[in-house]
This record gives sequence, structure tokens and C-alpha cells, in this order.
Amino acid sequence: MKEKGKARELLVFALFVFPSVAFVLFSTDVPFLMNLYYSVFDWNGISKDMKFVGLQNFVNIFSNDASFWKSAAFTLRFAVFYVVIVNLLSLTVAFVMAEEKKSSSVGRAFYYVPYIISLTAISLIWKFILGPGFEALFKITGWELFNWSWLGTAKLAFFVVVIMAVWQNLGFYMVNYIAGIISVPKELIEAAKIDGAGKFQVLRRVTIPMIMPAVSICMLTSLTFSFKLFDVIMVFTKGGPANSTVSVAYNIYKEAFINNKYGIATAKSLIFVVFVLLVTTIQLKVTKSKEIEA
Repeated sequence: MKEKGKARELLVFALFVFPSVAFVLFSTDVPFLMNLYYSVFDWNGISKDMKFVGLQNFVNIFSNDASFWKSAAFTLRFAVFYVVIVNLLSLTVAFVMAEEKKSSSVGRAFYYVPYIISLTAISLIWKFILGPGFEALFKITGWELFNWSWLGTAKLAFFVVVIMAVWQNLGFYMVNYIAGIISVPKELIEAAKIDGAGKFQVLRRVTIPMIMPAVSICMLTSLTFSFKLFDVIMVFTKGGPANSTVSVAYNIYKEAFINNKYGIATAKSLIFVVFVLLVTTIQLKVTKSKEIEA
């Protein structure tokens, strides 16, 4: 009887687990293995004829693909600026919005709304701001700042992409930080104040260490967003001006679906996956080592 009961429990467990396992298998594992397979072929993604080239695709990427490394440099630079700015800003806003005031809920909604707006609408908003909006402000103020070619200059276009991404996603990270701040035991803060700790010392010695789990999550999500940057580029800048805002994800997309070099594109994606895994693993180890238990 016991064996039948265990067999029944195992069967029920398998029935519940199988759908999720199958979904993960067919949505991630199988495509990854297919990418690994296609990366050693010279293939346009359409024809039935596939020429085996071995590791030549990888050799070409490392030795003779300036566009890929230019996009990698852009992605790394974007990641540094975006991760630092969005986390500092969202953490600062979270400390203000975590206070129990009537205006806090309105403020939280104000910062969170851009995150739920469609990217197309956001792109239209920013194109209006940088076009007719800045043009009108230049006529009113005469400030040369509003007359700059923000999307026509490589350096300015980079910062526009960073600012737009920060503006859109700040609310998401703010909510995560608020959840972490609210969960900090008030007894610890009160005890620190009784011991003579000032606001800065309480923040540094109590609050920040206690919200490190939230910091880990926000750092990881912001880092992965930076590396996966595609939709903002696709809709807003199209990689311009002069391919100065082409991210790695957009470079892979162009290689596969515009240049019809599917083998090269899959090889690039594998290189990128390995790099992202290394960076995120290091980031998680660093932030997790700073966490403490309540």
C-alpha cells in the first residue's frame, strides 16, 4: 500500500511539474542547442543548403568584425551609465516615497506610470520633446542647449538613450527598493538612534545592509536589461546616427534578419550569452556577499 501511495504521489508530482519543464525545455533549452548547431554553419536562415564551416564563424567574429565589437563597446558603456544612474536615482526616490504620507501614493504612481506605457508611445513622446518641444523652448529662452542635434550627434544620442531608459524604468526599481526599505525592522533603527547614530550612520550601518537583497535584485535586473537592450534602439534610434547606438542585441538582429547571415548571428549570440553569464555571476556573488539576515 505504501508503495502504491508513493507511486501515486510521484505520478501527481510529475503531472504538475511536466508542463513547466516542457515549457522551459522547448522555449529555452532546445533553441539554445539549435543555436549551437547553426553556429558552425554558413547559412542564410532560409535556404535548405547549409555549408559546414566549423569554428570559422567564431574566428571571423574575433578577427574581422568591427561592427560587433563597436556594438559591444556601446552596450558596455550603456550598462555602466544605466546601472549606476537608475539604481542611485530609484534608491533616492524610494527613500522619499517610503515615508507614510498622503502624497506618497501619488508620487509612486507618478514615477511608475512610464514603466507601463508602451514603448511606441514613449518613443513618440521623446521624439516630440527632442523635436518641437526643444525647438519651442529654444525660441523662448534662446539657450543653445535646446538647439543641439540630440539624435544627430553620436555622443548626444548615447545620453538620450540612457536618459530615456532610466526615465522609463525608474519606477520599477523604485517599487523594489520601497519594499526593501519598508521591511527593515524599525526596532533596529530606533536602537541605532538611541546609541547616538545620526541619519547618515543609520542609513550606512543599518538601512543599506538590510536592503541588500533588494539591491541584488535591482542590480541584476538593470544589468540584464542593459545587455538585452534592443527595443529602445529598434523603435527610437534605429542604431543611428552612423551606427553609434547599435547594441549587441540589435547587431545580432541585423546580422540574422537584414544581412541574412544566420550562422554568424547565432555564433555572436552564443558569445554574448557566455559573456552575460560571467558578468551576472560575478555581480550576484559580490552583492550576495554583502547581504545580511534580519
